[in-house]
Amino acid sequence: MSQQIRIVIADDEAPYRKALEKTLTLAPECEILAVCKDGQEALDACLSDPPDVLLTDINMPRMNGIELVRRILRQEKGVNVVILTVKEDDDTVYEAFRAGALGYLLKTSTPQDVVDAIRLAERGEAKITPRIASKVLEDFRRVKEEEEIDDTELYVLSDREQEILDLVAQGLRNKEIAAKLTIAEKTVKNHVSNILKALQVNSRTEAAMKAVKARLVEKV
Repeated sequence: MSQQIRIVIADDEAPYRKALEKTLTLAPECEILAVCKDGQEALDACLSDPPDVLLTDINMPRMNGIELVRRILRQEKGVNVVILTVKEDDDTVYEAFRAGALGYLLKTSTPQDVVDAIRLAERGEAKITPRIASKVLEDFRRVKEEEEIDDTELYVLSDREQEILDLVAQGLRNKEIAAKLTIAEKTVKNHVSNILKALQVNSRTEAAMKAVKARLVEKV
């Protein structure tokens, strides 16, 4: 039997919360640690017993999902966060990724999409609703050649890290990068972690965006 993916659910809408719980209960690899009705309750649950994946809404009482992500990742960087929400405006999407979210799904996503996002997140990989992905790619395309980059902002990457960053910016997953470079998936994951530290970002998506703006990679 494969290792269980330990999950915390946070959503203030009782019917949707129950539907999520039912969906994940039917996925044999998913183990639900806590089902929370607000951000503070989810924060307490995650800090008490850190899950592999936090599945959270954004609009919640006591603490919104983005602040929840920030606070958790300050103390438990091993928690992978998937946002599941109705909000798709640019500001919210980018703020979520800046906070450290790994995946971003709309609540119109299918149960299978949600389970797939959890599986990917547990491996440190992202799943993004196509409509949200289009917004992110559009932001890449808007990067202007004349935009000035602060010369004091230097990013030191090894040749291998640069190679992996190029592939991350192309949207490849860790498994695909490992196959392409003929290295272990765990090695790719370690390199990606080092890249995030070097670029001072919290997520692969933010790393790709920053790399394009800093001209560390070609436009996607």
